[in-house]
Amino acid sequence: MHIFVLGLDYHTSPVEVREQLAFRPSQLAAAYAALLQEVELSEAAILSTCNRVEIYGIADTLDRIAGVSKFLHAFHNQPARSHDAALYTHVDGAAVRHVFATASGIESLVMGETQILRQMRDAAASASQHQALGPILNTLFRHALEVGKRARTETAISRHAASVSQAGVELARALFGRLETAHVLLVGSGKVSELAAKNLLDNGARIITLVNRTVEHAQKLAEQWGGRALPFDQLQGALNDADVVLSSTSAPHTVIHQQHVQTALAARDGRPLILIDLAVPRDIDVDVAAVPGVHLYNVDDLQTVVAANIERRRGEISAVEAIIAAEVDEFIRWLGARAAVPTLNELRAHAERIRQAEVEKALRRMGPLSERDQAIIQALSQGIVNKLLHQPTVRLKAHTASGNGLTYASALQELFGLEHGNA
Repeated sequence: MHIFVLGLDYHTSPVEVREQLAFRPSQLAAAYAALLQEVELSEAAILSTCNRVEIYGIADTLDRIAGVSKFLHAFHNQPARSHDAALYTHVDGAAVRHVFATASGIESLVMGETQILRQMRDAAASASQHQALGPILNTLFRHALEVGKRARTETAISRHAASVSQAGVELARALFGRLETAHVLLVGSGKVSELAAKNLLDNGARIITLVNRTVEHAQKLAEQWGGRALPFDQLQGALNDADVVLSSTSAPHTVIHQQHVQTALAARDGRPLILIDLAVPRDIDVDVAAVPGVHLYNVDDLQTVVAANIERRRGEISAVEAIIAAEVDEFIRWLGARAAVPTLNELRAHAERIRQAEVEKALRRMGPLSERDQAIIQALSQGIVNKLLHQPTVRLKAHTASGNGLTYASALQELFGLEHGNA
């Protein structure tokens, strides 16, 4: 039995290749049916995101794993082996380590991002829904999610902003303090504003106003976040109330000018105003920075912060890898113990079948014997079997405790032709 991961990601392939091998939700039922019935995997799971396409599985032989690559090409109508150079395969302990590293965020395009945990949780749920998630992969995914949580709790791999919108929010928190009482104004309601709003809510902001030229769109977002939406002609009034302003419109020119800010400050009793310009081209005139009491930051300022934070996250990789190594050992011990018990039971049952057959054959040849003589022969044969199995039993248990149980259980299954050791 082998655990494996076969796939490709942003390290090994450009987006156009990943697109060709990606799985849409509507394709999963057919994909799982093929993996279980045609490739003959005993368990399978598919993780398909914009940055990676991976198939996790349990295979009884390495040949089955090779069949997964053929399946991946054929399923997506790609020429055989055309994308082999982009594919990687991890087997057994290396596969477990890869899964745990992925969950921890150190394999992500944005180091330490948390979205991968939801994606892996969804992948496991989908595999279960399609009756492809058995006890081993189920435990592997549950363990991976726990590892991912440990990595983010016990290290700083996910701390410090790694995107411009997140950096803007962290800057606002650092300058203003508690965001729970801050009046936050979002100018524009595109994707950047959505990300900023989510980060604001995650950091405690509760008073959010959106100003947008299309007020209907802003209204939908405001209802979603419990805020309020205003048309663009009410920008001045919104600025007067704001403590933190994040602007990210798609306007070709600036929309917040020095006069807007001077008017806002006149009505604020000396309270400072934080302006964070997330737009390119910029939304806020540069001369706004000259107004006393104003803190103005643009995308370049935030990119510098993000670059420094990414390096800080990279500095946590060794701490995360230490967690992964310990958790891989624990999982491999569990897997070895799971394989050892049925293997030992089947080995003993195999030996008992041989013993009984040979004793019956000998008794037929010897003719009538007393019950005492028959008992002696039975005891003799049982003693021989017990002594022969004693060392394999003791040593397999010892190897299981040290994390090598799966390897030795597989060897016993192969050497003795045991068919049910993986049950």
